[in-house]
Parts: sequence; structure tokens; C-alpha cells
Amino acid sequence: MVLSVETVLRETAGRLLRSGADSFSFFAIDSRKVKPGSLFFALKGTQTDGHLFVDAAFQAGATGAVVEQELKADGTLVQVQDSMQALHDLATFSRKNSKARFIGITGSAGKTSTKEFTAKLLMEQFSVYKSEGNLNSITGLPLSLLAMTDEQRAVFEAGMNHPGEIASLGKMLRPHVAVLLNVNPVHIEYFDSIEGIAKEKASLADCVIEDGPVIYNGDDELLRNEMIKRVMKKISFGRNSDSDLRIEELNLKGVRGLDAVLNWNGQQFEIESSLCGMGNAYNIAAAVSVALVEGMKAKDIQSGVKKLAAYSQRGILTEISGIHIYDDSYNSNPRALELALQLIADSKGFNRKVAIVGDMLELGENAIAYHQEAGKHAATSGIELLITAGSLTQHMADEARKHGVSEVHTTSSSAEAAELAVKKLRAADLVLIKGSRGMKMETVIERLRNS
Repeated sequence: MVLSVETVLRETAGRLLRSGADSFSFFAIDSRKVKPGSLFFALKGTQTDGHLFVDAAFQAGATGAVVEQELKADGTLVQVQDSMQALHDLATFSRKNSKARFIGITGSAGKTSTKEFTAKLLMEQFSVYKSEGNLNSITGLPLSLLAMTDEQRAVFEAGMNHPGEIASLGKMLRPHVAVLLNVNPVHIEYFDSIEGIAKEKASLADCVIEDGPVIYNGDDELLRNEMIKRVMKKISFGRNSDSDLRIEELNLKGVRGLDAVLNWNGQQFEIESSLCGMGNAYNIAAAVSVALVEGMKAKDIQSGVKKLAAYSQRGILTEISGIHIYDDSYNSNPRALELALQLIADSKGFNRKVAIVGDMLELGENAIAYHQEAGKHAATSGIELLITAGSLTQHMADEARKHGVSEVHTTSSSAEAAELAVKKLRAADLVLIKGSRGMKMETVIERLRNS
């Protein structure tokens, strides 16, 4: 979207400190990501202040900046009371002026993958905009809204760390269709209970416009309980017999993919995918539900599902020197790790089954118990070699030993785990790599590639 200075001033109630460029085609909050012609928002964070980087933004090609204090700079300067609010105000303006139908997706796991899958399916019939990467936060989503042009469908994900953030993003996004994937104990240290997380996720449903449907995982008890409270158009997906989109004859082939029969109001159609595991079965079902709601035909959906591929660090099978790596390193939580271990258990035709696992962060007072439970899952999944990284996964290692995992090693970091992996892994091993984002478990894969 191109915004004129007049629009910026009007929508933010800003004051023009200095004239320069008359309009802006790009928008940034990080001076390192500025493109020529950008409007830079100087945001005050907990660790730094964007006002310190206004000069750097102009040097990188920005032609304007939104600031809270008077500065001298070589470009347009707009002063506002709150730069974050100004960013949100302009994103809201962009949303109001779009003719697209908006799809908003949230959940504790699988948001980015489901967004990518949904966009890919819709592209079989429509022009589609999707938010880039995992721009789903109170800064990322508004930047994505400002980047839109004139697409027919727009697919966004909404994430949160603290109470109230999903509702705030939902009011900005105003989706025609909301998708609720699941509720897991992610960021639970900021909530009173997992029920509080469910309530937070379900608040996206309250932001749906034009009597649009809320698509939700009917197998997730916490989401089901939240949706019972709401009177609106609801569509469930899952394996339960009462699901509107029912997953039948599901065949999980480990890391080799999956196939299933989907039943939509009595209409059955088969799907095949190289995507792996129960988590992706749900993600595909959510994306297919959106495609059906948007009027796509089963044959086009079947064709689209075959083209779906795992998103970066979210379930990609790769081979390095004969070692089979299942890269699920982007993030982790107890349920996601359990599903990943089950996926390894379901996989046939490999030498040893190995897990290299980093700490699961932001789990609050039950963090140790969650990691202990993960150790039991590792044992029942047939893991023969477990390498852990971090202090919390030491509890996972202890339980894994107790329950029969034959070889267990603990390390303090992903870098240390990587060095150990180089020494311990052998050709034909199947290796799960997983951990919270802060653990940077992709370090293990990078080290293996360079060994």
C-alpha cells in the first residue's frame, strides 16, 4: 500500500515536524530492514529505543519516520503521541481499504504452516496475499497489513505472548473467517491456566465480521468448550464423528507422508501429501476447511494438497551424509514434541531412531514435569539415542534413562549438542531435531552440514 503524508497525519493525529517525501511505499520498524522509500516507525521497546536508529533508517533509504519526540533528520518527520499506536492506526486504515476476504489463523502450534497451506490451496483459484514468515505479533501483523496490495484473499496468522494480544490483533484484522487450531501450554507462564490460553485463542472468533464462520479443531477439548459458549457460524474439523470436515481412513506413514479420506457433509474425497504426522493432518484439514468455505471444488483442493510442502524448520526431511534428519527445529511445546516423537515411532526402514532435543521454554511452574513426561514419551517412541540441550531437558534425560532409552547424553547448549551429534550419528539413522526457538536447535543441522 502507498500512503501519502496527508493520510499518515490524518490517521495518526500526527504533527508534521519536517517536510520531505510526499508518500511511502514500504514500512519498517527495524533500521536494518529498511527499503528505499520506507516510512520508519521509531518504537520504544523494553531493551532499546527506535529513536536511536532514526538516522540509520534514513541512511538505509527511509524517506520518512514516525517519532514521539522532536528530532533532526534528513526526511519527513511525523510526531505522534505513541508510535506503536500510530503503526496500528495505519494498519487498521489499510485493512479498511482492502477489498479482500481475510482469513485469520491462530493456535498454539502450526500457525505458520497452516497459513502457508491455506494460501497455497486458495492460490488454485484466487489471487492471494499472505503474511511473510511468522509476522504474527503486535508489530509483525500490522506491518503485513501495510504491505498488502489488491489481492482477492488475504491469509494472516495471529500469535501472542500475553493476555489480550489476540483480541487486539483480531480487531485490527477483522477476519471474514477465523481458524482456531489447538491449545497447548505455550507461554503459559503469562497465564493463570491453560484454560486462560484457550480463552485467549478463542477471542479471535469474537472478531469475525459479516457472520463469517469460525473453523476450529473439534478434537481439541479446550477449543470445543470455548466454542460451545459462542453463538455464531461454526465449522469443526477433526476425527470425531460429529466433525463437519471429518478425517477418515487416516494413514500416517511416519516421515514418508500421509493420506486420508476427508468427509465434508457426506461428500468424500481422498488426499495424499508428503507432509508428515498427526499435527500436519490437522493443519491440512484446517486449510481444506477454509478452501471449502471459500467455494473451492474438491478436485482443485486435491490437486493443491499434493503440492503442499513443509515450511522452513517445521517438519522437513533432509539427508546429510546418509543421516536422515527430520528438521522440526523452529519451536517446541509439550504436545508438539509428543507428536514429533510419535512420528518417529511410526517411521520404518531406518537404522537407529535418535532425538536431539532442546529445552521447551515459557512453561511456567510445571516446566520440569512437562520435560519429565517428554522423557517417558522418548522411551515409548523407541528412541535409542537421546541428546538433550539445556538445563530443563536434563529432566527429560533422567526420565528417558529410567524408562529404557539405551544411550542418553546431556549438554548445556545446541552448539555443544551439535558437536556431540557429529561424533555419535551414523548413516541410516533417523534423527528428530526439536526445541524452543530460543534454543536455536538449527545449529545442530548447520554443524552436520559443515562436518
